[in-house]
Amino acid sequence: MFKETRKRSVQKSLYWRVIAFTNTWVILSMHLTENALYNSIIVNVIGTICFYAYERIWNKSVKGRYAEK
Repeated sequence: MFKETRKRSVQKSLYWRVIAFTNTWVILSMHLTENALYNSIIVNVIGTICFYAYERIWNKSVKGRYAEK
């Protein structure tokens, strides 16, 4: 088991917000449907997939991690 430094947590949070904002902006600017509910569903489904991939990538990084004592 490992713990994260505060710096790593802040970096992960900020990077994720940039990705989430970009995802929302791109999907909504594409006007995939005229229905706001469907666009919202699309944003959330794609956001969930992105978040999963994002977390898997961060789990492979050792930067800012240390062993729990």
